[in-house]
Amino acid sequence: MRVIEYPVISCSRRTDIPAHHMSWVLDRIKTGYVDVRNPFNPSIVSRVTLKPSVVKCWVWWSKDFSAWIKSFYETPEVFNAYKGHFFQFTINTPCELEPGVKPSLGERLSQLKFLVEEFTPQAVTLRFDPIVFYKTPGSTRIKNNLAAFEYIVKKAADLNITEIVFSFISLYPKVVSRMISRGRIPVNLSIDEKKLIVTRLVEICNRYNIILRACCQPELLRIPGVTGSRCIDASKMERLTGITLPKVKDKGQREECACHRSIDIGGYKGFFSCKHSCDYCYGSPA
Repeated sequence: MRVIEYPVISCSRRTDIPAHHMSWVLDRIKTGYVDVRNPFNPSIVSRVTLKPSVVKCWVWWSKDFSAWIKSFYETPEVFNAYKGHFFQFTINTPCELEPGVKPSLGERLSQLKFLVEEFTPQAVTLRFDPIVFYKTPGSTRIKNNLAAFEYIVKKAADLNITEIVFSFISLYPKVVSRMISRGRIPVNLSIDEKKLIVTRLVEICNRYNIILRACCQPELLRIPGVTGSRCIDASKMERLTGITLPKVKDKGQREECACHRSIDIGGYKGFFSCKHSCDYCYGSPA
């Protein structure tokens, strides 16, 4: 079995571990390692070291940090053993596209406030991700999930958050199939339609002095006011931890992804199947 020691742990791009599996990850931290199956070749298993002597920063991805915050209150010594924690917090407009996301928008904004006040705004990346336009069968009306965008931006600005990451839905075949099976027909927007939409979002962000960053969609960078995103950014984590970190591209991500390398300890299937059951999720196996 290959043993991996790396200073940045991603937990997790593949599923929402902070929302659904905090007891599991705390147990793995206490054990000092986790065995991770390659999601594309399950016969390959790597043992990833989780000891604070090796791991300098955790990157936590979630739509609901309530269980994470509870764990932090109950066992602060576990989290404080590490130099840094970085949070990727997705807060979209509550709607039918996210049937398993239980906390209200107000509750999630309260979680955001806690993370910002406890770890600083620089430790939190706010994500409105993805933007989805869709129709229902037999209707010509196009719906979207942008209704609360300005409200979320305003609340973020009140917390001194200075940027928000976004993307449009990636219409992989399994995503399209899932949405149609649930009575929602995704709309494939042209680049000109996206430009009109994003231009309005830039205007909103400008009112609150927030930078709009596009994730893995280089064609959107031609829109004035939009900049690129590096969601896992070693330079940002260096400023949080005071420790020099490797700045190498993560070759395990999409070609368009600018993220620096991290080691992800999650999975897609079985135990890790995400309970949020979002219509648009490209990671869900179903």
